[in-house]
Amino acid sequence: MKPFSPIYYVKENKTKCILLIFMLFLSYAVYLGGLYATNVRDNWNYMIDNQEQCVAIYSQNADTEGEALKAFARQVEKEGRAEVIWLGKYNGLHWESIMGFESGTAACTFCSVTDFKKYCEFLGINCAFDKLKSGSFVLSDRFAKNLDLKLGDKIDPDYDGNIYGEYTLDALTEEEGYCQYYIDESNKNSGGLMLIGKEKDGETIRGQALLDYAKQLQQQFDVLIGESAAKRLDKQLNPLHTIYIFLVFLIAVIMAVTINAAFIGMYQKREYEFAVYRAIGISKPAMAGKIAGELLVMDMIALVLGAGVSMLFLYLYNNFVLYPVGKYLRYFHPIALLGLLVCNVTVVVPLMVTRCKSLTRADICDY
Repeated sequence: MKPFSPIYYVKENKTKCILLIFMLFLSYAVYLGGLYATNVRDNWNYMIDNQEQCVAIYSQNADTEGEALKAFARQVEKEGRAEVIWLGKYNGLHWESIMGFESGTAACTFCSVTDFKKYCEFLGINCAFDKLKSGSFVLSDRFAKNLDLKLGDKIDPDYDGNIYGEYTLDALTEEEGYCQYYIDESNKNSGGLMLIGKEKDGETIRGQALLDYAKQLQQQFDVLIGESAAKRLDKQLNPLHTIYIFLVFLIAVIMAVTINAAFIGMYQKREYEFAVYRAIGISKPAMAGKIAGELLVMDMIALVLGAGVSMLFLYLYNNFVLYPVGKYLRYFHPIALLGLLVCNVTVVVPLMVTRCKSLTRADICDY
């Protein structure tokens, strides 16, 4: 290996370089923090995707009898492009996030088991319907673990203030998110309706096409189309993401100052080495390339090592701590990766510039 190779210095100074690599490795705390900061939004993604396949329709406040809503439903049934599912009064349980606070989630109260079946068939949800009846509720397996509820358990208003009847957990689904469904024939047609696509001429409309259809009909009837859950959620969670970005820059600056001080101490001892390089005619760009190469080698080792350790930690943490209680951390998120890159660049680039600028000025006459 050539002595002027960037890897040569790292190989010959393992102890010092390991310490510096470890300091760079600590930037993965920013990555893990990003996974935490985006976890709440992650847990909503599945429900939002399902909701965006359907369209929720509600009465205007002035339409206390729901006549406009009923007329809207009759027109939909007449045209046969979508199917109407009437919804009962809202019920909803909260789940505990990985940060320890409670979060709400999407919920539907169906007026019959038949309507719930139609909904599941439309979205491809697997569920055992044989024990379902009026008074049943259904949770995703993850939600049930999060609440420590088992088949046969009962809930009522004393269990949660957002529950308006007594329900028995009669089935579980294997959905990814915190999903909950209620079946209650006693408050029929009191919570609005949902449109799901219906096959016509070999085509089933869903998603944006179904929403566009509902908007066309809305021009004829005085009804409300439910607001996108994604927009509402993003409004609530944007401050959390802003705080994370602020913390990324704060941590990056602190790490940059700390690591830069450590590198200064190590590289100051090499001024004589670089003064010799200059004296024997090695150009400044070549010396700068050696310094940059050494720093990049150490940074790459830290990043690869950090990725491996982080993935192993997440695997063990998910499987032995979070999954059993209905929680999880995903292994990747663009915001977390962006935070890591911002932190890494903020640390490495100034370090590279200052060390190159300082050492390429070393003069043999000073020694």
